[in-house]
Amino acid sequence: MNKTIKNNGFGKDVSARRVSRILAIQGVYSYLYAEEKNSEIVDYLSEQELYTSADIIFFEDIFNNTLKNIVELRELIEPFLNISLERLSKVEEAVMLVATYELKERIDIPLKTIINEAVEVDKCLGSNDGHKIVNGVLDKIAKKLRCESH
Repeated sequence: MNKTIKNNGFGKDVSARRVSRILAIQGVYSYLYAEEKNSEIVDYLSEQELYTSADIIFFEDIFNNTLKNIVELRELIEPFLNISLERLSKVEEAVMLVATYELKERIDIPLKTIINEAVEVDKCLGSNDGHKIVNGVLDKIAKKLRCESH
């Protein structure tokens, strides 16, 4: 069951899964900047008001496994970027890392859902046109990953 959260600070009602994605992206972002331990990041995120509205099992899966597989996920993203990964905004990188993990491992979630969620979260957290980069790159990754697996 996917509950909807009202009055969440994002201007509209969002699902518990979206809250989980937002938290996972914030956690990956923290890791990219400070390389803190997963447990320290989760401790910090669990103190946030949004945390109580998240699907915690889903959050733990996408956050922990994104960090566990970060090298492989970066290798999947890099060929589809027009700039180097180092020049990419850390927010967009975090969004794409989490979404790429979902595209690769969470085949129970439709790829359009994953891409749309990533774009919407990036619109809230990322740079002005970052969502366009996220959309284009994830679309190419989805075609590569989901076509190869079938």
